[in-house]
Amino acid sequence: TKIPGIKTLDPMATFYVFPNVAPICNRLGITSHGLALYLLEGADDRFGVACLGGECFGEAGAGFLRFSCAEPNERLQQAIDFLPVALARTDRVKAYLDQHPRFRLTQPYSV
Repeated sequence: TKIPGIKTLDPMATFYVFPNVAPICNRLGITSHGLALYLLEGADDRFGVACLGGECFGEAGAGFLRFSCAEPNERLQQAIDFLPVALARTDRVKAYLDQHPRFRLTQPYSV
């Protein structure tokens, strides 16, 4: 991936991508589950990206997101283009955390 702070391996024989977003979560002070919900409902008033926070898959998933690639290429490209924009909107992240304090990251993820 070419998005700063996101590290991922190319999926093999699956349509899911499970990137490590721990550096982004640490920088923004948000859990990966909170980041997933922010991308869906808090980053923009008209557009969102659906994914799951790694915590949904157990403690070892913390600091990761899971995206499904079972969508048309155009839709996937829209999501990829949206991510850096959404992650740069730190004022919206702060507002989202103010409304949903349970998603504040209390301990940094190991990177």
